[in-house]
Amino acid sequence: MKLLRFETLNLLSRKEQKARKIEFHPRLTVIKGPNDVGKSSVIKSIYWALGAASGKIHPMWARANIKALLTFTVDNGRYKILRDHDTFGIFGSDNEVLLITNQITRDLAPFFGELLDFNLVLSNRQGKPEVPPPAYAFLPFYIDQDTGWTRPLESFSNLTQYKEFRKPLLEFHTGILPKEYYELEAEKRRLQIEQKELGADQKIVQKALSRLNLEAKFDGLELSVEGHEIAIENLLSRLTDIRALRQDRASKLSEILDRRMIINQQVQIVRASIIELEKDTDFAAKLPEEIYCPTCGTSHDNDFSNRYGIIADREACFDFLTTSKQSENALVLQASKAEAEIKRADHELSIIQASLDEKRGDVSLVEVIESRGRRIASDLFDSQLFELDTQITKLLEIITGINRDLRKYKDKKRRDRIVDYYAKLVLRYLRELDVANYDVDQVSRIPAQISETGSDLPRALLGYYLAILNTIYSYSTSVFAPIVIDSPNQQDQDAENVGSMIDLVIAARPSDAQLILGTVSLHGRSIADGSVIELQEKLSVLRREEYVSVTTSMQPYMDKMVL
Repeated sequence: MKLLRFETLNLLSRKEQKARKIEFHPRLTVIKGPNDVGKSSVIKSIYWALGAASGKIHPMWARANIKALLTFTVDNGRYKILRDHDTFGIFGSDNEVLLITNQITRDLAPFFGELLDFNLVLSNRQGKPEVPPPAYAFLPFYIDQDTGWTRPLESFSNLTQYKEFRKPLLEFHTGILPKEYYELEAEKRRLQIEQKELGADQKIVQKALSRLNLEAKFDGLELSVEGHEIAIENLLSRLTDIRALRQDRASKLSEILDRRMIINQQVQIVRASIIELEKDTDFAAKLPEEIYCPTCGTSHDNDFSNRYGIIADREACFDFLTTSKQSENALVLQASKAEAEIKRADHELSIIQASLDEKRGDVSLVEVIESRGRRIASDLFDSQLFELDTQITKLLEIITGINRDLRKYKDKKRRDRIVDYYAKLVLRYLRELDVANYDVDQVSRIPAQISETGSDLPRALLGYYLAILNTIYSYSTSVFAPIVIDSPNQQDQDAENVGSMIDLVIAARPSDAQLILGTVSLHGRSIADGSVIELQEKLSVLRREEYVSVTTSMQPYMDKMVL
């Protein structure tokens, strides 16, 4: 099992000219302060940097256009991930670029899947097997203050791309089923979708055969001279329509490429401006604090406020590069779509032209119809049915083999041992949290059904999460991430209950797990092996005095993402 730890989080808002550096203790970090000081915004930013967005973001935080740089370790390796708008950059221990992308599912998910041994494979709603995004790796480890205290595994947004994911996710994380099981299960689903599509094709051919609807399957040979002429007219009409479509798509593609070229030219100009502004900044820094102008005979201050104008222009250039990169990525996708449509149109044009060439040739249509027409049609349909039957039979054989392999991975003794371990823990934690009137059978399952209400619900969910986390720690072969719990005082808990929740969170965490706790108060509890970060200023977790230092530390990584 791999161990993930968070080290530092740098937050930067060029719009507000403010920043903040947060350092996490390897064992316990308490982010403490009254309401509206930014505790949850800091915590949500950890996962936002990793590509896992929370359901609710404070509007003021969103308007600040935050950039986040998270430093983390996986076992003995140190990494950094920078998020700027929708672009991610991941850097290794020597600050080398490992990945730059704006695609979470396509690029970020497989990267973290390999880095964290998060090898779960799920089938998306199109039936395609894939490693799910990072949010699914972190779900059991995070309780969000807005959505995490109402239902298990609900702390992130956009969790609908996989149907009924909670059971396989928990069975994977807790070690009940290995990664190989989910790889096979995903392949089985893909094959079943393919089988269903072939079955639909089979029904269409059978229906066409029964009605002798030969028109769609004939390569230019119709059943009458009149039908022959009508077919030619239809093909010419289709040819005209597809040519018009191709011309429209080609025009759009040309427009997209022109826009992309303009953006590239603007980017080159801005990059040159950045180089010149860097030279101006270095030159101004070397000048004395007071500069005499021989032309007007006046002395001018060369303090930071005056030099800052050059820095602000440089940062505006970097912001332009970021937004330009996003615009260019959007144009690339549009161009790819237009090229694909042109390619499809060209393919259809070639097929239609071939049919027209055959129809316009010296074929004796009446002779073909009289001697061979219906026989050719029958043979064609029979051949198609035989091919479909063969493909479906092969798929069924493969699926049967996969089912045999799946049964091998379903180790009932292992499942019972893990579920029993979890059940003992969850029942103990519920008692310690003074949760009453729960259904033993419902809470003892993986996944459990938490049906408590009122002030009992947050405590029941906490007991459930802690039991799952300790089960993951004991049996998983994947990753153990930091435990992040935001604002446990939900549903008007009394002081005794909140204190019990904080005590249990600290006491029940695994021995070398990292814990990050956001809370208004510690309710008299002291922190021995950990640190407390106190936030006090309302609606302003970022600091103006940290802007320069944080910008300086983040700038090399931002440069690598845009230059």
